[in-house]
Order: sequence, then structure tokens, then C-alpha cells
Amino acid sequence: MFSVTESMGIGYVIVRTSCEWSTSREEKTFMASALLGGMVASGFFLGFLADRYGRKFTIRASLVGALIFSFVTALMPNQYAFSTTRIVVGLFLSGSASLAIGFLIEFHAPRWRPKVSMLVSFAVGFALVSCPLFAMMLLPQNVSVKVTDNYVLQDWRFLVMTLALPGIVALISISFVPETPYFLLSAGRMEEAIESLKWVAKMNGKMWDDLKIELTPLHRDTLLENMSVCKELFYETFRLFRPPFTCRFVGCLLILFGVFFNSVGMGVWYPIIRNTPDTGKPQRLCDNPAITGKGNHSSSDEDKACNDQFTNFHDPIFYGCAYLVFYAVATVLVLFIPRRYVMALHIGTGAILGFTLNFVTDPLAVLLCFTGQISVPGVLVSLSSSVMVDLLPVHMRGKALCLGRSLARLGSVVGSILVGLVMKVSCNITINIFVVYLAFCTVVCLLLPKGP
Repeated sequence: MFSVTESMGIGYVIVRTSCEWSTSREEKTFMASALLGGMVASGFFLGFLADRYGRKFTIRASLVGALIFSFVTALMPNQYAFSTTRIVVGLFLSGSASLAIGFLIEFHAPRWRPKVSMLVSFAVGFALVSCPLFAMMLLPQNVSVKVTDNYVLQDWRFLVMTLALPGIVALISISFVPETPYFLLSAGRMEEAIESLKWVAKMNGKMWDDLKIELTPLHRDTLLENMSVCKELFYETFRLFRPPFTCRFVGCLLILFGVFFNSVGMGVWYPIIRNTPDTGKPQRLCDNPAITGKGNHSSSDEDKACNDQFTNFHDPIFYGCAYLVFYAVATVLVLFIPRRYVMALHIGTGAILGFTLNFVTDPLAVLLCFTGQISVPGVLVSLSSSVMVDLLPVHMRGKALCLGRSLARLGSVVGSILVGLVMKVSCNITINIFVVYLAFCTVVCLLLPKGP
């Protein structure tokens, strides 16, 4: 929830600061992509720390750093300082965002992993609903606190602080959970692994002494024991792209890239696109004057005028509810059919809905298709990550998850820049670029190896 509120809350900030900071379209795009860029930069290094020092340690350190700089971000005086600190937030946030699913499913048997990864992903939907609800409570009030003549705490700053609440709860709650037994075994920490399993037994109402479980240490590659940190980092990176892991890792990576490219890259702009007024007449998404800058917005004075009022909170709430619905659909489907078919079905549906935006004109149909193009594939992030976990050995999972998520988040940066800079120039081309890549990802899903 914390990673989603941090990523998606920026849409409200961009609107509310457009007059205060007189931001251009390029500056808005930089603000929208800053956090995602920071998450790309640090992901693999944090994965290396997770495989060496533990998942729990890395997640807690990541949360502490992200929370501190999130509050610092809310106090920044201009868009450049704001974007810079957002990059730092992303550098820290990448660890907890990437490792959370891996940490969770290492407490579960393989047959339960697809199910639990989908169940916990409902938090994404709740986060997407909570963002507009918090914004609806704070922004229309126009609350401000004057600190000096040149510095005023506007309502959007309090919104940024409020959206960090899930991170605070996460930091407190993870302190009550042990390190995963899989990691402890891979690190040769047998006594701690037993204590972790005792905790699992207790949570399931079992007595450890009655289970009669025998543990076998998972020894590390002896070659790695004699390597320096830098050599090990590069060696393990190249191993992910060498047989027998190449096709499976790259396949999962292409799918994750597509999901982030489409659902996060376009999703961060969703509140802004849906906040723009239209003519009230039947028209395609790409014929909306608020997007094209033509028609009702033809005068130079209107083009230059800023708009910092957020008037449409209902569509973002509908967007979050759509995620909850499609998470429920994916959770049910994964109980009956293999993951790769669930993934292909969702991504293929997203491609079809995106393609229909080329010709549908009814306002309700445009809303449904546009929301569906983003949300139907967007529910697959955790499920795709669970595939990657199952395909790789324990001592490579942290690095694979973080490297995969980092390279995938590069897709969200590319998607965000594409929408921010190209959509106003050619909306039709922009929409269809997303459609084509989703169609490609559908094929990749069908080529993945069989699994649960």
C-alpha cells in the first residue's frame, strides 16, 4: 500500500502545484517520473543486500529511509527540490516494494504461493481507493499554514504526509514477524530457522515438537565464498541471464516490464487525464480537447492558464474499485487454471480494451475501456513476481526480484514520459504503443513453462 500511495499520489500533487510553482508540461513529467526513476536505480543493489543480510533487514531499512525522505519531500520549496527528494524516496522504497511479495511467499508452501500473492495484492486496490479519498478530504478544504511571507504549507503537503501512513504501519507491523526460514537456511543459521518455523507453527495452532520436521542447510556456492562483494554482485547478475535461468527470467522480466509500462506509467497520469473537462458530447478519448489542446482550448491565453483545482475524485475511486474487482477475478481464476493462462487472459483483455479506445465515443464506454486497459493487466505484478520466485533458487531470489522489478520499473518511467510528453502531440500513437506491447506480452505469457 505504501509503495502504491507514494507512486500514485503524485497525480494530485502535480495538479495542486501547477499554479504555485508555474510548472511546465516537462516539469510535470519530471515530477511524475522522479520516484519511479529512483526505484529503478537502487533495485538490484537492495536485492543483493536482501540475499546477503536478509529480507526483513532490507525491508525495514528501506521503509525507514523512504518514510524520512517522504516527509522531507512534503516540505520542499520548489519543484526541483521536490523532484530530487522524490528520487531519494524511490531509492529507498524500491527495497520494500520489490521484496514484500518474496518475503511473504517464503512463509508458504509452493502450492499456496499463487493464491497468497493474489490475496495480499488486494492492498493495491485499497491503496488506490484511499488516495482519492484522502485527497477528497484534504484538497477541497484549501487548508494552508503560513510559516513565513515566502513559504506556506499548502494542503497538498499534508496530503503527501497522510499518504505515508501505510508505510508507518508496515514498519511497526514487520517488527513482529521473524526472518523467513528459507533465507535463514540458505545463510546456515539453523537455530534461527528453527525459531522462525516455531513461530509459523504457533500461528497455525500447531506444536513444533509434534511436527517432527528435519532441516537441511542450503549451502551457498563455494565459488561465492571467496569473492569480493563487487565480484559476487556482477557474477550473480550474469547468472540470471545464463542457462538454465535465461528464458524464464527474461520472459518474466518482459511481462513485468509491460505491466509497469502500461499500468503504472499510464496510471500515474490517470487522475490528471480524468480531471480534465470534456465537451460533454460523445467523442473518443483522443478527441478530448483537454488532451489534444485543440478545440475549446485553442486560445493562447487558455493554453497558458494554470488549473490547480481537482474536481473529479469519483473516477479515481472507480479506478481503485476496478483494481479490487479484477484482483478478485484473478484470485478465483488462479485457483482453477495455471498462472500463465491467468496472466495471458488479463494482459490480452487489457490490449483489447486499449484497442477499442480507437473508436468508442460513449463517455461511459471510454471510462470503462480506459480504466480496464490500465487495471486489468495491473493486477498481475505480484502474480508475475511469484512465478519468478518459483523459477529460481533461494539465494538468487532477492536479486532476481529486485533486478526484475527495477528493470520493469524502467517501463513505468518510459510509460510515464510517453504519456507526459507524447500523448498531447499524438494521442492515437501513444495509446496504440501500449496496445501493441500488451499484445506482445500476451504471447510471452503463453510461452512460459508450466507451473502451479
